[in-house]
Order: sequence, then C-alpha cells, then structure tokens
Amino acid sequence: MALSPMFFLKKLFGGRAAAPLQPVSIASYAQGYAAYVRNALPGTRVDVEHDETPGLTRVHWTFAEGGKVSTFLGNAYARYLQQPEAMDALFAEHLADARRTQGQDGTDDAPDPSRILPVMKTLAWRQASQAQLARSNAPESQQPVLSTLAGPLVLAYVEDTPEAMRYITPSRLERIGMDVAALNATAFENLTAWLPQLQIQGGGGRYAARLDHNYDASMVLVFGHWRERVPVEGNHVFAIAARDELLVCGSEDGESIAALREMAREIATTSAYGLSDELFVWREGRLQVLDKHA
Repeated sequence: MALSPMFFLKKLFGGRAAAPLQPVSIASYAQGYAAYVRNALPGTRVDVEHDETPGLTRVHWTFAEGGKVSTFLGNAYARYLQQPEAMDALFAEHLADARRTQGQDGTDDAPDPSRILPVMKTLAWRQASQAQLARSNAPESQQPVLSTLAGPLVLAYVEDTPEAMRYITPSRLERIGMDVAALNATAFENLTAWLPQLQIQGGGGRYAARLDHNYDASMVLVFGHWRERVPVEGNHVFAIAARDELLVCGSEDGESIAALREMAREIATTSAYGLSDELFVWREGRLQVLDKHA
C-alpha cells in the first residue's frame, strides 16, 4: 500500500522526542509562574495578561520595594515545552532574570550587539502585540522593532542571553547607536555564526532544517550560505509553519509541494509557535510567497 504524502513527510522529517511529562497549557504555565513569584517574593504583585498565543501571554510585576517589570512568556514557555519536568527550575531562572531587569531600571538598557538575532513573527502577532501594549499604556519606545519579510511574515530582533531573550525596542536600539538597517545586518551576521550547528535531515528533494527550536525558521534568512546542502528540482520552496520548523522541497516537484502544503497547514494550526500555512520560494536571492496554484 502506498504511503500518503503526509505520512511520508512525517516519516522522512522525523519527529521530536516525546516529553516525559504531558506539558501544561500556556495559561496554566503563566498562572504557575505567577504563584511561584508570589511565594518567593511576598508582597510582590503579579498579574497575568492571558492570550491564546504563548508569545503574547504577558506577566506584569510590581515589586514590594518599588519598580515594575513586564515580560512576555513566549520564549520561557518554549523552553518549558522542551523540558516540562524542569518547570520549577525554569521558574527560578525567570525570577532571577526579572530581578536583574528590575535592577537595570526597566527595558532600555544597552543590548550586546553580538547577541542580537532575528526571530520570525507574523503580521497578526504584530497587530496583537501593539494592541496589548497599547492597553497597558506602554510608550512606542517599548514596542519591538520589526522588519517586513514576505507575505504574513515579519522579523523581530532579540538579545539572546543565557538567562532570557529580550526584544530590541527603539529605546534599546538608540542606546547602541544603530538604525534598523544596521540592526538587521548585525542580526543576520550573528545568525550565520550558527551555520555549523544547522542539521539537514531527509533527502531525495525533501528536507528539514533543524537547529535549536528557537531559530530553525530564521535560518531561511541566511539560506544563501547553505543552499548547496539541499539539492532540489527548480527553485527552493519552504514551509515556514512554526518558529522551530523549516521544511524544504523543489518548485518543480509537484508531489512534494502538495505534501509540504499539507504539512504547513497542520503545523501552523497545532504548534504553540505557529507562523504561516503558506509556502515560500527562494527566487532572485530573496524569499517570496509561492503562488497557491503552483
């Protein structure tokens, strides 16, 4: 019996190892984190701003000794999904990072340029993020710096430290004297340093690019540096369905394109970090949306 395209791709691209524990929802994780903080720091007020999207779930702290900190839980929850048995240890790390942020008087400290990286987001995420920050009366200087990419995809920029990822905002960008063009160039340059860690799985014109569950999709931004590792028929076609998924086939391989579309739809709707169910093609040295009839 012939294998269906979906089953074939799942078998070809492989799956992530099953977690030893069943992960809780982002809502439960956020409430657990808030309870942990209240217990660890009596007198601290912690309010959770819930959203169905993990990346937009936000926690607001008001410390007993003064000072406020607001943080998105998306990256923290992503780490938790990879090691759900370590929830308390992760809570402790988040708590320590928030205390460091408090000591830096907010979010406009100067980031380390060598740690700046690009992260895939969507237009819908941008709209929801802007609306959420507006509801909390946050100034525009605290909005993440974003760049357009292709179709529904946009880029955010983060400072990736051992403790946490923090968005680059206009105020933080000003502290290091960069404009958006320089920020983009710096982020791309830093991303290329991760190329030796990039793993290519699959073969026969169907591939998955694997990195670290955070920047897998971002690696398409520097595709010119690794395109020779994925031989295909025609131009390279990508499914960028989630932050931790990057699937590739060729534009002249109709069967693989159909299978990739199906995979993209499933991943984009089920992943905690879904991006787009559209396919994209690398053409003329840049990423473009692939015609739905291709």
